[in-house]
Amino acid sequence: MSSKTSKEAKTPDQVTQTLRQGFAWTTTHSKIVFVAVLAFVVIGLGTSIMGYFSHKKEVSQQEKYFMLEKAYASKKASFEEIERASLMAAQDKKAAPVDASKKATGDLTKDYGTIATDLETFINDSPKTQAAQMAALNLSDLYLRYKNPDAALGILQKVEGGLDHKDVLSALVHIQWGNILAEKNDCAGAIPHWEKVTQNKKFAYAHDEARLRMGFCYQSMNDLAKAEEVYTAISKAEGAATRDFAAGREAERYLRLIKAKKNL
Repeated sequence: MSSKTSKEAKTPDQVTQTLRQGFAWTTTHSKIVFVAVLAFVVIGLGTSIMGYFSHKKEVSQQEKYFMLEKAYASKKASFEEIERASLMAAQDKKAAPVDASKKATGDLTKDYGTIATDLETFINDSPKTQAAQMAALNLSDLYLRYKNPDAALGILQKVEGGLDHKDVLSALVHIQWGNILAEKNDCAGAIPHWEKVTQNKKFAYAHDEARLRMGFCYQSMNDLAKAEEVYTAISKAEGAATRDFAAGREAERYLRLIKAKKNL
């Protein structure tokens, strides 16, 4: 056994600590969700009369949504900028001082005003539209950052009826849904949502990430055999076009930890 592996084996708390870091969904996924929402493309015009009106409603709702999203993005960016400035000021004593009054307070209403309620009202008005799904991804992420996973879960449940399991938004919603349940320590409930992503070939680009989350959950439930199976599948995955190399490196790291534990 290498000295590195021996060191890992002697620190069992590292496994718990690393898993907790793995479940820090908000930090690692907010940018992914945000970019995916910005990159959304309007669906094509249907050939039937019903399809036409459905498309017309979708376009109308997206126009409304992007106005709300603009306000949200602007506020979020301002807090992120002041946070970066604060970190720089802490590291460089010569840096200009940061106006503390511009920092996020940790109170959602004080920080974002009516943005959260405006997004929720929008979702309630048209829960089956893709615009509502985009709003739900951002709002659920916002609720998670303000330590309210129950509210985040409730938002995703509202758009479940409109999910089309063939498009990217559906994959993002299920990944986020699993993330939220994991935050609530409900790994048994989280895994099926990630499995819906891994079982769909159209979402191959997200398979490794979803499997990695599943591995975290199996490990946290002490199902090391299943966790090892998942991590092994990730580490041996082929296909440069869709393989997530970062997820692969993480999977290999957890495999070493599991094997070290077995050797003990």
